Formats: sequence, structure tokens, C-alpha cells
Amino acid sequence: MQQPSFAKKMLPLFFLFVLVNSLVLYFQKELDDKKIDALVVFAANCLLFVLSVLSLAMHTKAPDKKNPNAIVRGVMAATLLKMMVLGASALVYLFLAGPNRSINAIFAGLVLYVIYTFIE
Repeated sequence: MQQPSFAKKMLPLFFLFVLVNSLVLYFQKELDDKKIDALVVFAANCLLFVLSVLSLAMHTKAPDKKNPNAIVRGVMAATLLKMMVLGASALVYLFLAGPNRSINAIFAGLVLYVIYTFIE
């Protein structure tokens, strides 16, 4: 049985990326009413998409190794990479935004993280 290509494995992530960006554009007024900064959600979505593609690449390369621990190391490294980058970006945003920060947008990013992780 032939393994699906990397592009086919990446399609659900791409569709989620496009769907979330479309929904944020469509519901921008409603998001502003709920004090959710649409730009922060866009940035979180872009960052999560890039990190998920990198993580997927790490997951698909790991089974090719002869060492059985490579799969576990690949999953752990991908999780650590995502958590560190997302945590650092959230702290940088909170520090730079000052009093104009949108905590609700950070929570929207957390929900997106769970969805991207489930799809990945």
C-alpha cells in the first residue's frame, strides 16, 4: 500500500487555515463586539498553521528511522517546539500590546491550538 504524499497529509491543515481566516474576516464585526482582536487571531492562525506543518513533517519523517525511539522523540520535539514558540509569542504579544491587549484573542488562539493538534 502506498503512503499518501506530504501534500495530501497537509490538506486538512490547509483547509482549516483557510476556513478560520474566512470566518474571522466574515465575523470581524462580531469579534470586535466581543473584544476579540481579529489581527491577533489571524496571527495565531498563521503561526499555528506553520508550526503544524513543521510538526507534521517531523511526524512523517520519524517512522523512516531505524531507531524505534525516533517516533517518540519526534512527537516530543514537535510538541515542545509548538509550546515554546506559542508561549513566547503570547508573552511577546501581551508585553508589546500593553493596555490594548485582547485576552479573548489569546483564548481563541488556545482553542485553535487544540483544533490544529486534533487535526494533525
